[in-house]
Amino acid sequence: MTPPQLDRPILRRLSAGGADPLLVTDFQSMSMAPRLSEMLGESVPGRPVFQIDPVGVLSGTRLYAPLPELAATCARRFLDSGAARGHVVVVGHCSASALSLRVADLLAAELPVTAVLLQPAWADDELVTEKFAEYLAKFGPTTRACPDLDADPGRVVAEIEQLFRDEMAALAASRNLGGATGAFTDLLVWYRAWLSFLLACRNDTSLDQAVGRAAVVVLSDSPSTVTVPGLARDAFQIRELPSPQPAGPVTPELAGLVAEHVGALRPSPRRRSA
Repeated sequence: MTPPQLDRPILRRLSAGGADPLLVTDFQSMSMAPRLSEMLGESVPGRPVFQIDPVGVLSGTRLYAPLPELAATCARRFLDSGAARGHVVVVGHCSASALSLRVADLLAAELPVTAVLLQPAWADDELVTEKFAEYLAKFGPTTRACPDLDADPGRVVAEIEQLFRDEMAALAASRNLGGATGAFTDLLVWYRAWLSFLLACRNDTSLDQAVGRAAVVVLSDSPSTVTVPGLARDAFQIRELPSPQPAGPVTPELAGLVAEHVGALRPSPRRRSA
């Protein structure tokens, strides 16, 4: 059976340019701070910049989508955009690295591509359950457990959303807010979508067999701990960042370092897989 289509665009063009496009996977944080894609769009003039937003996609009616589907949809829409000229760079920050790596590898079948992974992190059971507990606690103390992550992913995400709704309603009732739960809706949807994306990354057990065509550069403040699924240590480059970098959203200073590294990149031979 053909899965339902994504009901929101995963790829958005931020700036014009003639060649050497830049695709940046990032997420809208719960603030007005500029995103990495927006900051890079201002600091790499003359190059088309695209924003990849999987969390925005998963904020619609589609509760869950496997990572390979998200990557294939993104790659197809980029190739259809007419901007696929020159050396393509795909940037991913932290947990966005898995999607960026898949997108880069798909595009590398037709184009010279480099994946730039900024402080990469790879979602696992611990990360998903940790974030679930963190977000649920925003609505008050609770002992509710994270759903079984090995169950059907769509049902897992639906159960997570219901748990959030229950805790949100309890919080509103305890404060005599009545029907004011609507004020929390955007927050709930963001939490659900972010956890759905992390779950998709966690479930992508084939990632280590699905890479190897794109060149890979890792930017990290702890290079000795860096790993990339599917690639041997000598199959990717590591560039050390000033240490330590602050956790959380990318700062303008860190975005500037990324822009410098991106500007210095040149197409390189494809790396071999592990």
